[in-house]
Amino acid sequence: MAGSYFPFVYVYFTELGITGEQVGWLSVLAPVMTMLFSTAISSLADRAHKRARLAQVTMTGAAICVFLLRFPDTFSGIALLMVFFAIFSSPIMALTDSLIARMAKRHTLNYGGMRLWGSFGFAMSAVVFGALWQNLGFEPMFLTAALFYLPLIWITGKLEEGPVNSQEKRVPVSILIRNSGTVLLLLATFLAGISNSLFMTFGGIYARWVGGGNFLIGLMIAFGGIAELPTMLYSNRISNRLGKTNTAILSYGLMAAAYLGYILMTDANFLPLFSILKGLGYGLWFTVTVRLLVERTPDEWAATAQSLLAICWFGLSPLVAGPLGGWIHDVISPKAVFGLGIITLGMAALVLWFAKLRGKLD
Repeated sequence: MAGSYFPFVYVYFTELGITGEQVGWLSVLAPVMTMLFSTAISSLADRAHKRARLAQVTMTGAAICVFLLRFPDTFSGIALLMVFFAIFSSPIMALTDSLIARMAKRHTLNYGGMRLWGSFGFAMSAVVFGALWQNLGFEPMFLTAALFYLPLIWITGKLEEGPVNSQEKRVPVSILIRNSGTVLLLLATFLAGISNSLFMTFGGIYARWVGGGNFLIGLMIAFGGIAELPTMLYSNRISNRLGKTNTAILSYGLMAAAYLGYILMTDANFLPLFSILKGLGYGLWFTVTVRLLVERTPDEWAATAQSLLAICWFGLSPLVAGPLGGWIHDVISPKAVFGLGIITLGMAALVLWFAKLRGKLD
């Protein structure tokens, strides 16, 4: 579903005449709504023990908004629909990851080995739909993406809710932010998330700027998505060998190397190759970060804990990356956007290195 439209939606907006700065402001809507609604909805789902049901409701609302995005052609009309889309989308990842990661833990399964199928689907669909939209235009994109939500909604209803603790045995929700190791992990996620938000928002626009077409954009996303598969599959082995904190730092280094490649390259055809490095890093980063958080938080606040991670990952970080990246794109250069990504990844690595030295993680 995501691969059918997400890599291309901001490109579509720019074709309508939306400026880089306006794209930056549109990208702010999702993080703002994540900050306002994700934790509140996730906490309600935890208390009511209805994580799967609420995930289905929010997915339905998101599907309707995606379908309707086909019709407005002004910034104000697009922004209005993006607000509602952001509200419905804000808790989805927290709700579903809280279910799936805990299911993997209960059944002693490799979470990375499960998660890689999402990356595989995203990568393959990005290539297929990149080619389709290049030939057909973007008009069918929104209906297609909305229809792909339907099986996703059905599958989500089959996920296990997990064990229920009585009210008397529940630990207070404040335990999630009392642990300094968890706070440092969230801070590092916020900093690294800025770099990822810059890529997701401006990657396709940058590809166009250096002469690439829609198919190259899809290929760039696909190479990165396929590259996530081995590091997700072997993330357990890698983190057992290096330690989870060192593995997260390694993931930051791989992504920073990819951004350096984007800056130095002179031919758009090299974009997919550097996206391999980005994918290798992202695969490690995603799985090890979720596992670090799962190990440090109680089951009864699973969705709430994931919502805090989502706020740092997809809330605060895009809130900084969108406007700042848009300004850098328009005033300095599109290449400078990736320079900011390298800086924030370096800062994230320093935070985790400090946490490791103080014995706060692993």
